[in-house]
Amino acid sequence: MLNATRKKPMSSSSSGAERSVRGEAGRHSARGEAARARLKEATARVLERLGYRQMRVADVTREAGVATGLFHHYFPDLKTATIEVLTDFMIRFEDLESIESGIAKGDWYGRSLAHNRLVVQSFARNPGTMRCMVQVGDEEPEFGEIWRASYYRRLELLVRAMPRLFPSAGLSDAEARLVTRILAGIGEHVLAEYYILKVPALRELDLDEEQMAEWITVMFHRALFLENPPPARLRHAVKLAEMRRPRRDVLEA
Repeated sequence: MLNATRKKPMSSSSSGAERSVRGEAGRHSARGEAARARLKEATARVLERLGYRQMRVADVTREAGVATGLFHHYFPDLKTATIEVLTDFMIRFEDLESIESGIAKGDWYGRSLAHNRLVVQSFARNPGTMRCMVQVGDEEPEFGEIWRASYYRRLELLVRAMPRLFPSAGLSDAEARLVTRILAGIGEHVLAEYYILKVPALRELDLDEEQMAEWITVMFHRALFLENPPPARLRHAVKLAEMRRPRRDVLEA
């Protein structure tokens, strides 16, 4: 027997009204996401131009072309928006599949060059953002922890490879980690001086991104493997391959 309390089918007019309400809500949600994304993009541009310490909410909303009050509808404060923008920017450095696409795992020169290309590109094209990474990392512990964790995860790839690369060295994990941290410093300071501070003594060399990436990678490779990369791989830093200590008789001549 049919259940006497069964609901009657919804009329076509009422079901249409319900779909209309749902559609309107969806459009509002899509608009909200678009507005939030617009504010994040504006935050990124202002960070690049002014830096974290000088940036104000009004700068961001002016850049986005929206009312000042709209910012606080999506973000509680500038710190939250900044950390989100910088975290999105930083994630690219951990995308190994994209960075090392087409490179053999045993090609350590090629792998290092691919990673250095991305870092150099970031300094060359977004020097203000890279400066902000340091500023915000120092001033906001929350982001500092995120940044350091990302950095150390990337370094651990080399730490784990040390026993396979240098089995006779017998390095402990702590020793491999120390070596990796030392090696990782190659190029970091010079990139800040070249692209952010624009030190004249360094800018005398008008290097493009590929040239800078190769110089840094060759020095890293020499420090890690105590040998030059294969000569056929060098296009811009060929002179570095000739950096070797002269024989004693030459020094004493």
